[in-house]
Amino acid sequence: MIHDIFFEFFSQTLGWGPHVYARLFVFFISVFFSILFLQSGLDKIISFSANLNYFKDHFKNTFFKNQVKFLLIIITFLECLTGILFLIALSSIITGDLLSDYFVAIFFALVTLSSLFLGQRLAQDYTGAVSLAIYFLIALIGLALPLLWLVVLELF
Repeated sequence: MIHDIFFEFFSQTLGWGPHVYARLFVFFISVFFSILFLQSGLDKIISFSANLNYFKDHFKNTFFKNQVKFLLIIITFLECLTGILFLIALSSIITGDLLSDYFVAIFFALVTLSSLFLGQRLAQDYTGAVSLAIYFLIALIGLALPLLWLVVLELF
């Protein structure tokens, strides 16, 4: 009963048709990453000086030590851009264009996470790198399952 109401709401009211669960999957991946990247990027903007001091110390023993400010600006831009792309993907998912904007956003998520991971590894912050690996795995699943879904749709 509840399942029928739930399914009917999303499939009929929002016009999602039989692809309700696929749309919900990419919707919640998009919600997750928009929160993650926008919060992180905005935190870096709001507390730029504190973040700069933290990262100067964090990278003091790497070849990045003289480029920390520039790299902080780049990673802040990447995080904010990725978060905004996921917000755009959310609006596309809700209105019916399921995957085009989503795949652009998930690509940028993987690029941004790879950049962050590189920094953590070079700074020898292995605990931080492990945390990023979990986000990276979520992004890979967020890429692979919708692609698999598209392949299955083509077969039938």
